Amino acid sequence: MLFLMQALVLGGGFFWLSRWIEAARLDELQHRLDTQSDVIESLIVVDAGQLAYQRSGEFAEELDHDQSLYFAVYTADGRLLFESEGPSPKVRSALQRKMVGTSLSGEQAELIRAERRNWLVQNGRIERQLGGSLVPVEVRVAVDAQPVLDAVASFKRVVALVGVAVLLLTSLGSFLVVSLSTRNLRLFALHLRTLKPPAFLGRVDFAPRSFEEKLLFDSYAQMAAEVRKALESQRLFIANASHELKTPIAAVTSALEVILARPRELHDYVSTCEDVLAEMQTLKRLSLALLDLARLDGKAQSGGASDIVRAAEDALARWQRQAGSRGIALRADIAVQSPCLVPGQAEQWEVILGNLLDNAIKYSPRGAEVWLRVTALDAGIQVTVDDHGLGMSAEELGRLGQAFYRADPSRSAANSFGLGFAHARLMAEQTGASIQVQSRPGEGTRVTVQTRRA
Repeated sequence: MLFLMQALVLGGGFFWLSRWIEAARLDELQHRLDTQSDVIESLIVVDAGQLAYQRSGEFAEELDHDQSLYFAVYTADGRLLFESEGPSPKVRSALQRKMVGTSLSGEQAELIRAERRNWLVQNGRIERQLGGSLVPVEVRVAVDAQPVLDAVASFKRVVALVGVAVLLLTSLGSFLVVSLSTRNLRLFALHLRTLKPPAFLGRVDFAPRSFEEKLLFDSYAQMAAEVRKALESQRLFIANASHELKTPIAAVTSALEVILARPRELHDYVSTCEDVLAEMQTLKRLSLALLDLARLDGKAQSGGASDIVRAAEDALARWQRQAGSRGIALRADIAVQSPCLVPGQAEQWEVILGNLLDNAIKYSPRGAEVWLRVTALDAGIQVTVDDHGLGMSAEELGRLGQAFYRADPSRSAANSFGLGFAHARLMAEQTGASIQVQSRPGEGTRVTVQTRRA
């Protein structure tokens, strides 16, 4: 592309310069033609009652015998009166034929070709007093333009050669400059091609030579760090999922092996089947939670709107029984009027509020209170869930939202997989809402959900 642009610029400059020089030289030649035409016209006189050309005199003889100049005088009806004797008869004859075919007037000039040479031709009309009346005569003058055109052609060839040389030199220079400036990038690309997993995520050390290279290398390093982080999260997710699945599977396998080891009483079989059913229910809940996370992760924001007041009231009614069974008081403070529409389907807000209330109830001690508050903001709606449970440290807050993560597993609920908050966070992001968590160990946790009005 650079070579093409340089060629276009040089070609355009060459064309313009050539045309300008050719036009300038032809203008000079026409000026000479005008001057000589004026002189020739002044030498046409009336002598002895006839038109004549004064051939006497050094200047007149020079014009008459100049091989690069030809002129002829014609009557109004096209009869040749006299002509110059400079060019050869063959050239004069060819010029006469060509000049008769021209239709120039005034100061106009035209290039014609005669006997393999170019001539610049101009026609003029004068009048002379003859026999008491004005007699019109036509003066046709031609000057040899071939030397000028040959000089212009030679100049064009020289300029063309110089232009080609300049183009080649600039292209070579550009190639060298680009090659040197992109050498680091080529080495970087070749190095990346040779990398195989997992080495392609390793650090690539290249000293940047420009701001653009530094930006590229830093971007690659940042991308590699994000990929490493994603792969590590994936590895932990698979390891945790395998661990969570292994526990109920091991329990089911052990129970079945024991019951099949020898004949048992009916109540033993019933008890074992109940244990197996409980473990299978655990597997079912875990599988459904994993499927929900897989469906939500990476999905775009959903459409629709729902009444946040109705969603909060339904969530309170649904989780009131579980809170009561644990000796926890579930209370509400809804400071907005229904209907209060926010983005998201009712089912989505059911999942968000349900998971947040479930976590608050699970990690609160008996006799504690869990509050669900809905308040209006200038820019939207805020939902908060407050508990006075275990609380979390800053380190634990940093990992909150990772699948299967549970703050201090020794204090966690036995039936918790560590998927509830991750599920709620992804669902909230789908509706366009944001979730923030504040917590202190031993004091409790506050989860704040902010969303705009629909």
